[in-house]
Amino acid sequence: MADRQGNDVSIDRVTGLSIVSLKVARGSLEDARGRLRLAAPLCVAGSDQRSLWLGPDRWLLVSDSLASDAIISSCNQALSGILHNAVDYSAGLAVLRISGRSARQLLATGTGIDLRPVRFPTGSCCRTRLAHIAAVVAAELTDQFDLYVDRSHATYLTDWLAESASVCSSYGIQAGN
Repeated sequence: MADRQGNDVSIDRVTGLSIVSLKVARGSLEDARGRLRLAAPLCVAGSDQRSLWLGPDRWLLVSDSLASDAIISSCNQALSGILHNAVDYSAGLAVLRISGRSARQLLATGTGIDLRPVRFPTGSCCRTRLAHIAAVVAAELTDQFDLYVDRSHATYLTDWLAESASVCSSYGIQAGN
């Protein structure tokens, strides 16, 4: 269901996801990455469950079908003997999906990330500030991005994106090639 829709872009709230934050001791990163098939730096890996790389020792694990406690249990089992911390973030994060021909241009109005397809292709992921708030941006498809933000900022960011889309549209800013 679309929260907002503008010219060439839609802003949807994604619900029903299980989201787990995973932090692993730095001395065991390669072992942990192999055991759980965690994403490489600046990437997203997997389908359901997906891992989003957040930093050298931290990932978000996201699932449409698994419950958070099942993800945490799986982490604890797979990472037995490795110092780690897996915490349910499902209630704390909101996910906004920005899609459409002008999605990259809209996001570029609020962040310093180089979002050109050659620099931020499908499967890319990074932490940034978007509209002055902390966000994780994941390129799901060429013209589709998922934003993970603190739930308390979701309405603000949705409104900001809708207003920015409107301003871009009124000035005739179009999607680039």
